[in-house]
Amino acid sequence: MVHPQLAIARILAPLACCLCCFARNPLQLPIEVAGAAGTEAAVTLDIPAASANQVRSLWMQIHGLEYAGMISVQINQGPWTMLNNETALVAGPGRSYGGIGGGFATLKLTLPIPPGSVVDSSNTVRFRFNGANRVVSGFRVLALNLLARDGRALLPQDSFVEENPATWMPPLNDAESIAAGAALWHSAKLVASALPDASAIRAHCADCHARDGRDLKYFNFSNVSIVARSRFHGLSDLQGRQIASYIRSLAVPNPGRPWNPPYQPGPGLDNQLAITNRAAGAGLARVLDKDTDTLAFLFSGASPSPAVFNPDGHLNAREIPIALQLPDWNHWLPRVHPLDAWGEHFETSAFSQLYSTGLTSTDDIPGFFSKWSKARNKFLPHLEPASTKWSPELAETLYSAQLWQLVKTWEIVQERGLDGSPWQNTIPAATAPTELNIPDGPAGMGGSGLTNEYYSNAWYQLQVLLNDGNHRHRGKLPIDWPYLIGHFLDLQRLSGRPESGRLLVMLIRAMQSTDPHAGPENITEGWRPEQNLDPRIMVDAAWAPMFASLPPDLRRVITESLLAAWLDKTMQYSPASYFKLGLSASAYSAPIGLQNIYGGKVWQAETQFQAAGVKSDLLQRVQDWGQIYTKVAELFHY
Repeated sequence: MVHPQLAIARILAPLACCLCCFARNPLQLPIEVAGAAGTEAAVTLDIPAASANQVRSLWMQIHGLEYAGMISVQINQGPWTMLNNETALVAGPGRSYGGIGGGFATLKLTLPIPPGSVVDSSNTVRFRFNGANRVVSGFRVLALNLLARDGRALLPQDSFVEENPATWMPPLNDAESIAAGAALWHSAKLVASALPDASAIRAHCADCHARDGRDLKYFNFSNVSIVARSRFHGLSDLQGRQIASYIRSLAVPNPGRPWNPPYQPGPGLDNQLAITNRAAGAGLARVLDKDTDTLAFLFSGASPSPAVFNPDGHLNAREIPIALQLPDWNHWLPRVHPLDAWGEHFETSAFSQLYSTGLTSTDDIPGFFSKWSKARNKFLPHLEPASTKWSPELAETLYSAQLWQLVKTWEIVQERGLDGSPWQNTIPAATAPTELNIPDGPAGMGGSGLTNEYYSNAWYQLQVLLNDGNHRHRGKLPIDWPYLIGHFLDLQRLSGRPESGRLLVMLIRAMQSTDPHAGPENITEGWRPEQNLDPRIMVDAAWAPMFASLPPDLRRVITESLLAAWLDKTMQYSPASYFKLGLSASAYSAPIGLQNIYGGKVWQAETQFQAAGVKSDLLQRVQDWGQIYTKVAELFHY
């Protein structure tokens, strides 16, 4: 009997037990399960003859598995198994960031299967959505396979095919239904969630999403998911279908998918024929399983050389894949709209009104975003991390306001076709929980320091991808590099997972933040070693865990190359050019714990560099420079 709430599922009919059948009748993915509590989807997997007794586990890639117990899986007529971090093995790197209930929106996991659960020929696998909380309304199984004891996949790749969104049609294709959907998008009265006690909210669909709904079209949210989400917010099935029809009718690009993190870096991302495709990211396939795999792309498969670290060079971070999965579009969207958090106080604020009226076609775009960012800072309260006022609800409210501005910034960028050039703002970095001092711990995002730090790292990473200054920084804008780098160590301490590859990408971009045509006399834009991170990070004891995954010889070569590049750039200018009579010391103070890797006095770490195996001739050059620099400094400070 088919479950009365059977979600859209791609059901593979029973086939003869031969491999050629799989190619002719592939299982369509994703398997989308969205709707009310108890919604199920079932698929049939045909196992080649004599393979059933080899099956030991079910491998899955699931998007939207937000919390333990949210999903249950059944094989044939066996028992239902709830997925959590004990019943299923979550693969790295997602496991390091909390696994189920952690930071990653899409997880790869393996569910053990008792012997005898799978039979030759047809096997039914059922997925059940156990019920909505105040956020989630479903999930997607992006991929699956049955594995043998040795981890071999028993179903060939051509057993599966990905659904093509280009084939989707509006559920209701008449002009009246589409117009009704547009009206609902902008004005329908909604409730906060599908829970029985959900309250009415003031925000409409267009308030949390892009105003015209282009984000749902751009990232190819299916009709099923749009209808389910409409019902989640208190609308009828017909109203959901009208909204889905409106979204399908939009004449905007649609290169993305809901599970592909926006702007996820990877090779070829900047070579897209259409610049408008950049926000779709390089896809989950470009999220690496191991952080050290980044090094092959960073060094182009060759041995590290000083040229890679050249401060006058240009490393394109958008083309370098990393093992940190960035937030998907669902995690860009605010969970509490500022209108429902602050009401009239928000409506009458500059934070709200600048968005509504502040940007016209003739406006200076960087100036607008600067004013809007200042308005946000003025509007949102800033508490100290140790304040007793913090609660999960307050943190969620403040973080949602940051997300609202990020989504609306994406909206503006897309509407004006600005994604082909760097974003002219610092709003991605401003979305990090730490920017509002949201504490690591139970009151932080996800209820844990690990998830809170994951989001801070992710949004700082996004800032680097969208606007890191690219040789055009002014002081500590658009990125305060020491502060950003410090959060690598914060995340590593909580996850136990070193990220030497991603960190090296950041170090190179930090060194390349100055104008190659401006010397030290340009205090805010030129090369000044005392205002940047320096090569001591490779040998400082506090940072040793970050590089623990590197083979010793590779770490030595990287250290030498970074040090040589830093020294060559520093020695382009005379020691006296770094000083000026009457020039006071920088008022900037590096964050606690970073003083040993910031400030430019690299020669003071000679012993550590020697222990790391750095060549003696290079160290002698560093010492010679340090002695001259110190003598000149004494003259100017006399």
